[in-house]
Amino acid sequence: MVTIWGKEIRFNPQCRKFLAIGLPLALQECLAQLSFLALCAFVNRLSLKASSGYSVASKIVNFAMLVPSALMQSMASFVSQNVGAGNLKRAKQSMFTGIGVGLGFGCVVFALVMLKGDVLAGFFSTDGAVIQKGFEYLKGFAPETIATAVLFSMVGYFNGNQRTLWVMIQGLVQTLLVRLPMAYFMSIQPNASLTRIGLAAPVSTAVGILLNVGFYIYFVRRQNSEAQYNLMADNRSRA
Repeated sequence: MVTIWGKEIRFNPQCRKFLAIGLPLALQECLAQLSFLALCAFVNRLSLKASSGYSVASKIVNFAMLVPSALMQSMASFVSQNVGAGNLKRAKQSMFTGIGVGLGFGCVVFALVMLKGDVLAGFFSTDGAVIQKGFEYLKGFAPETIATAVLFSMVGYFNGNQRTLWVMIQGLVQTLLVRLPMAYFMSIQPNASLTRIGLAAPVSTAVGILLNVGFYIYFVRRQNSEAQYNLMADNRSRA
């Protein structure tokens, strides 16, 4: 029988590192789910049909986000392996490959949603008014299927580089400063529609892309300067 004493249970450096990487992601995910509840409350202000239509559209949205989400998760794993092996160039190439694959899928989904969104909504409801409301939201949300392909691949790249604090910050900026305020503003207009509320998603994602592009430029420059410094230190030590 093995006895474990209280003094043997303690945080080691690895545990602290795991928490530093994982806690920002956990906090971001928690706040993101809360933001969806707030968005649902904004839609409920419109009408029962609008609420039902939004619920139907959300099922289609969840399906549309499967591929970008899978790319983000696999990207983080692949990038982290290459960064650990010192192959930074391959890590960057994987991000651009993920963006390309995601854009191909996103364009197909975008066309399907814009042209046949009512048919897709019809799989989840037989009420004509609910289907129409769901289609309205999908028309506003449709650009998100393309924008997310870019954003999620970049997020996966930064996660793989252990820049989860930045991922949390840019996610909170998108959600709390862009998406929710815009959705609320659209919901209180006299001619409020689900299409305009749905537009809050691609607009916030576009802001996220701009933020991540800026951080990527900064991050790459910092990587290059560190590599040059290490090379110079190597040369001095050999001399």
